[in-house]
Amino acid sequence: MRRFYTLFIIILLCQSGAVAQDMGSGILGYDAYYRVRNFGQDRYVYVRDNYDGSNLIKQTGDFQAIQLWKDASKTIADPASVIFIHRTSNGQYDLQAQGTGIRALTGYTVNISNRLSDGTYKVYATKENVTVYLDDERTNSRDQGMLGTKNSNDKFRRWVVDKIETNSATNYFGIKPTVQLNGKYYRPFFADFTFKTASPDMHVYYVSKVAGTEVTLKEIGGEIPAKTPVIIECASADPSNNRIDILTSKPSSISGNKLEGVFFCNGERGRESVEAYRAFGADTMRVFTAVDGKLIMSNNEATLLNSKVLENIETVDWKSPNEDDIEVVCIPANTCFLKVEAGVPDVLDVHFEGLGLDEILADNKDDDAEGVYSLSGTQLRATNDVQGLPAGLYIVGGVKVVIK
Repeated sequence: MRRFYTLFIIILLCQSGAVAQDMGSGILGYDAYYRVRNFGQDRYVYVRDNYDGSNLIKQTGDFQAIQLWKDASKTIADPASVIFIHRTSNGQYDLQAQGTGIRALTGYTVNISNRLSDGTYKVYATKENVTVYLDDERTNSRDQGMLGTKNSNDKFRRWVVDKIETNSATNYFGIKPTVQLNGKYYRPFFADFTFKTASPDMHVYYVSKVAGTEVTLKEIGGEIPAKTPVIIECASADPSNNRIDILTSKPSSISGNKLEGVFFCNGERGRESVEAYRAFGADTMRVFTAVDGKLIMSNNEATLLNSKVLENIETVDWKSPNEDDIEVVCIPANTCFLKVEAGVPDVLDVHFEGLGLDEILADNKDDDAEGVYSLSGTQLRATNDVQGLPAGLYIVGGVKVVIK
């Protein structure tokens, strides 16, 4: 009998150790990044705004700043689904994302239960002897759920918490490009976490200079500080090939960046913060895109909205405070734009520091100049052969050539 009890205790200890190893360090007292989904309908948590009028204990108010959505493939590339689980000094937790979090939205930190037998957790708050659990209030199968505290069905009160890991088959973070040009892929990007590229053939740039009709992109190596608006050059159109490591470190900020970032673009409700979306303004905003075979920063709203490869501007039906629907052209969430003074040219050519148009022409003035380049300075071919290139303007052998 004694041997049985000893074996039983050993099994319990091993199971406890397995839980700690499986969950990593975040839930058990150390800060880390996770995705959180509801056990009842597999809807993921997304932070869509930084305003809520909720009272968690009295179960009143507006919880729509935190929304629940299906589609695991969408979460892979959406910073709004990246949740930083921070253990506070009182042993409770704040679930943070996109510059806000549970505490900022509701005024409360929350408790997280011990891991349940099915691997899920419950999230709850207690005040004045009243305990309420966060849940998905919608029990139907539609894509969108609703964070709340009123659903008494136990499975909708349980949450799956998965640590984000670069080498994971399903729970990594990958960049989804929105601009494509000559076999290159790009995305304007803005997020509330430090990161570095993990996949090969990825580069990160910021705008270091705006002069005349040109914008200069300068590459950032190593860790990219949180809240740094950037342009990311990707390896392919597939996010699984464009993975980044999400880090908890806090490197120094990048000085001189002319880009501005946008966290939110929530046009679905009346009660929103002043930062729920950023309306597009043609006088002082330029958006990154590709037109006529070159990379540009443009304020041409019609071109931006109609571009087949661009998702860097969008139209949302926003509900005004008096509930009237208003169509607003906005900068999408988690992207960035170039802020300029009024009077700057409508279209600015994009050049990369160290390989701009001037450098290409200077290096190829001799008669033996070889190579096809885009106007941004990217070498497309080692020879002067232009067969099969899309229509556009190129530098061929050091000379501008228009291909129709």
